[in-house]
Amino acid sequence: MVDSSSLSTRFTLHQLEAFVWTARLGTVHAAARHLHLTQPAISHRIRDLEEELGIQLFERQSQRLLVTELGRNVLVYAERVLASAQDMARLDLRRTITGLVRLGVDESCAIIGMPQILKEIKDSYPALRVDLTVGGGAQLLQKINSHELDIALHTGQSSQPDVTSQFIGLTEHQWVAAHDLMMPDGDFLPAHALNHRIVCNAPPSTLHESASRWLASDGYSFEEYSSCNSLSLMVALVASGHAIAMLPASITRRQVAEKSLQVLRAKPAVPNVPYYFSYLAHHRSDMTARILDIVLRNLHYAGFFQAEGSS
Repeated sequence: MVDSSSLSTRFTLHQLEAFVWTARLGTVHAAARHLHLTQPAISHRIRDLEEELGIQLFERQSQRLLVTELGRNVLVYAERVLASAQDMARLDLRRTITGLVRLGVDESCAIIGMPQILKEIKDSYPALRVDLTVGGGAQLLQKINSHELDIALHTGQSSQPDVTSQFIGLTEHQWVAAHDLMMPDGDFLPAHALNHRIVCNAPPSTLHESASRWLASDGYSFEEYSSCNSLSLMVALVASGHAIAMLPASITRRQVAEKSLQVLRAKPAVPNVPYYFSYLAHHRSDMTARILDIVLRNLHYAGFFQAEGSS
């Protein structure tokens, strides 16, 4: 139990931040990368917080750190403290961050995180207007490169000198089929995929590129497929048994849990896909940093990214 006499207190917001982000992301490495600190700095802050509270906050399981039972109680209050601190920091910014931001996101991000992200932006900065564009990764990259967007959330990295693409996480792609569709036992191989109708985005798209590379790893070309530009419709088509597909794991998690979809054990494994927060370099500002913070917090909570150290 935490000694109430210690709450006079010498723990800091930096220590709480290190603890909270390590708990959210599962490793010191991931928290350090997110907070732009070294791993020893994160470890030191967590150790100091544990000494101050007199409890162990984490226990190691395989390559991940899991929050202990006492640590989970601390986590609730730590998140409240950090949220209050962020609210205080936003008091003046609510008035000073104004104007229009042109924000582009791909469909998977739109499905998983945008309702809450847009709500938090509106609640935090009511004078800021958001013009939202939903499109494919290649389309968003083209738009921000041509300055038609201020910020984009997408796969693919811009090589334009006036666009900064900041890596923010890895997204997982997986082959899925209807739960009651008879599939081979064991590993799902490229040869097996070609025995079924496949539905996929048309090129240029990240999903098409991922599927093409996976099939090519065993010498097959990706030529025959049903083209669809809607991830939501693709999920429905797969669940109905019309086709199989490679899809972002984040948008099929509910259907897999409800047993309308099954995840196929692909061999070779499908590589994770880097995800980026891109912005016009000359627009770097408090607004950009605040939107990035809102995006990261909500996408991590929604399980959009693959957890560090998982496979």
